[in-house]
Amino acid sequence: MIQWYDANNANCYRGGKRGVEMYNIACTDRRQAYPVATEKYKNIINTLNTDGFCVVKNAVDPALPQQLKKEFDNQATANENLKEHNEHFTVVDQALVNCPTVKDFAFSDLVTDIASEYFNCLPALGTFNLRKSYVNTANPVKHQIFHSDPNSIKFIKFFFYLNDVDIDGGPFCIVKGSLYRKFSGWLDKYRWTEQEMKAIYGDDSIHYLTANVGDMIIANTTCFHRGVPPIKQDRIMLTLNYVVHPEDWKEPTFQIKKDDYENLPDNVKPVADYLVKI
Repeated sequence: MIQWYDANNANCYRGGKRGVEMYNIACTDRRQAYPVATEKYKNIINTLNTDGFCVVKNAVDPALPQQLKKEFDNQATANENLKEHNEHFTVVDQALVNCPTVKDFAFSDLVTDIASEYFNCLPALGTFNLRKSYVNTANPVKHQIFHSDPNSIKFIKFFFYLNDVDIDGGPFCIVKGSLYRKFSGWLDKYRWTEQEMKAIYGDDSIHYLTANVGDMIIANTTCFHRGVPPIKQDRIMLTLNYVVHPEDWKEPTFQIKKDDYENLPDNVKPVADYLVKI
């Protein structure tokens, strides 16, 4: 029989009791410094807190992801400062400082308002990247195998496809019901097969989040999830992660240009607290 841990049990969280305590202190400090109390996106927040994910159709002007795709292609072609570049993925993270359209997503009212309502305070941008996943008809690799992210006790990620993604296009896949329902032994290994996830959470728990350019996927990826290998066409996706403390409690490494930071509205500048100004 499976032993389950719910939201009230520290074993439900990576980091256990100490991790929960550290998160609560950081969250309290952030709420005191940058309090937010709105219910503008109440339905979205309720869905996130219940299911762990939400898809918002037609969230942004499709011209934005199309422009960002051009900037990604330029960085990938230059082949400079790429985090990863192989037969499966090309990943741009630090070089995103040269992709100006990223800030139109990362500091937009839509994204920061939803993230703020989720935490009841203005959070900060942590990690972010653009990932191109190449067609793979063989075995899934790395992020294409189910896992639960270790970024924090609670965080929120926004995903934007830069091309339309159907079931064969490598959709983001998540296990409904795994947000605050972990099983004994869930930390014994990092990667889990789909067969294992179905055996534990049930066949109906696996959700493939197909979406079009302009749609937005939001998730707390402490849920088990993976990126399905695309088998029809390559997939490009922007990921933005928002937190209430530096990720892994380490010094920030992700960057923003000083001019871009200075040009942010004063009420949005705290979102860049954990970015290095260059």
